[in-house]
Amino acid sequence: MKLRSLGGLLALTITLFTLSACSSSDKSGTSPSPVAPESPDAQTIQLGDRTYLLALPDNFSQSKAYKLLLAFHGSGGDSAGMRSLSRFERHSSDYIVAYPKSKEVEWNEGCDCNIAHRKGADDLGFIEQIIADIGQRYTIQEGEVYAAGFSQGALFAQNVACNLGHKVKAIAGVAAPMSRQLALSCAMQKPVSIMMVHGKADGVLPYQGSTHANFGLLSSPDAIARLAALNFSLPNPMLKNLGPNVDLIHYSNGKQKAQLVSIKGGAHTWQFAGFDTTTRILAFFGALEQPELPEHSQLIEVEGQKFHVRALGLSNDGPAIVLLPGFNYNYSADSAWFALLQPYLARHYRVYSMDRLGNGFSDASEEVSFGRVAQDLNGILNALNEKELIVVAFSNASISASQFYQHHHADINLRGMLWIDPDIPLPNSLALYKGYPADWYLANLDALLPHLAAGNWTERTWQKLVVEREEVAALLPEQSAALMDWNFFDVLSQQRLLVGHQQTRAREIAGYSADLDAYAALPLPASVPVSVIDSDFEEQDIQNNPDNAKALRLWQQEGSAWSKQLAEFSGGQYISLEQADHMVMFQHPEVIQQAIDWLVAQGQ
Repeated sequence: MKLRSLGGLLALTITLFTLSACSSSDKSGTSPSPVAPESPDAQTIQLGDRTYLLALPDNFSQSKAYKLLLAFHGSGGDSAGMRSLSRFERHSSDYIVAYPKSKEVEWNEGCDCNIAHRKGADDLGFIEQIIADIGQRYTIQEGEVYAAGFSQGALFAQNVACNLGHKVKAIAGVAAPMSRQLALSCAMQKPVSIMMVHGKADGVLPYQGSTHANFGLLSSPDAIARLAALNFSLPNPMLKNLGPNVDLIHYSNGKQKAQLVSIKGGAHTWQFAGFDTTTRILAFFGALEQPELPEHSQLIEVEGQKFHVRALGLSNDGPAIVLLPGFNYNYSADSAWFALLQPYLARHYRVYSMDRLGNGFSDASEEVSFGRVAQDLNGILNALNEKELIVVAFSNASISASQFYQHHHADINLRGMLWIDPDIPLPNSLALYKGYPADWYLANLDALLPHLAAGNWTERTWQKLVVEREEVAALLPEQSAALMDWNFFDVLSQQRLLVGHQQTRAREIAGYSADLDAYAALPLPASVPVSVIDSDFEEQDIQNNPDNAKALRLWQQEGSAWSKQLAEFSGGQYISLEQADHMVMFQHPEVIQQAIDWLVAQGQ
């Protein structure tokens, strides 16, 4: 699948043609050599005419299975120097660490441009020998081999990723971008997680790259974009600040990661002020199975499942505002819908947006529905220790809000609810909701899930994202557009491209009819005010579907009458919006805040 650009924000930063990857020469069948004692925890191992330094962790046990980490020195360096620089085995008891020595002054890094290449140094073959050698000496966990390098050793680590991806799970490179030659020839046999750490003031291997006939360098941002593309990552990088002078560019394909840590003012060095490179690399290796989260986000565990929760405005007093996303016209629903509203409200309130299982960065599950969200939400709020709140539900998240009220309002100080274009539990509306596409998904779900798993709908999902983004951009009011968090929107919405998320969406649509039946059976909330924002978004459907205009008009009228009844019965407000889009959160955040302000004032 080729992902097309969208205004420069929905695209990879670089396009390169891939040539054949370099291959290593035949490896020798050298058997393990006797260990030559050098220190209690470090020994020089001879493999044919080459050596590596083997370092064992503290409290090493011959009966334990370890991970293996290979650490590559820079040009002109050696094993002992790299060990002194990084000391990986001193910072983790999980790794056996090998510090190989290059055959020549440099590694054969894959640029086909240096001394090691001209002399035919088979450094890739040597690394395979080391992995095999240590595997015969000790018990190495299956699939747990890693590599890291400094300077020219970092360039070689990239070559390892390109050509030994079947051997290593992840690599980390410090103080190096990527050679233009390797960028062109790299063809990973298997996706590999990659971390780059680079000082922006590096005067040896420049962060911004260089142009040279023999040895050109990509910039580090272009390098990580290229490596991410080789991993088939999602197109939009996550941008984060990790601390003073430390920024992150992060890509993911849903499994492997590719990230660049940029150090403002950082020179050509291993360690940086405020950034412990060794421990950060080990932390990266140790968290490969965990998603990198956007700023202000966390994972809350409830009954063994992790839920993505984003929190803003935590210093504000008063009730917490909880935002629940529902379906748009594409039947997509995640916290991307609150990329403007949440920072808008956070100027005055504590605001939480939450993603259901199988959405955003929440855990996957085959048991998904809007109905189960009520129980999940209760557990999340308990974990957050939030006891006073207002629930804002968009579209069919009214199903979740209604069930939350029925089952849990007595356990919490629910000050009120605001429902934006809620589902209408009346006969004509229910018939429309249960029709196409809900009935089609229900009838075809078993055949659809493997069809989605094969990637057959990924391109069409991408096209929907492109159109949705353009539509959202057109809705933003000038006075609040500066608060729109586009990076959060792009990173969250692109999770829908992942096959698992596509399958979750299919399951939710297939279960929509059952959700609606449970919703229709509930009584109206009576003990807390429920305000309703009722946009006239149906007008566009009526205009575009003249053959079905009568039923759609009845749906609109039925919805307005029911929404007024709900607001009056519960003591809330009925707010009608004319010439409004369904995505009220982007077009009219001020109306939502005014409605929340009114609900807060009722309890004072």
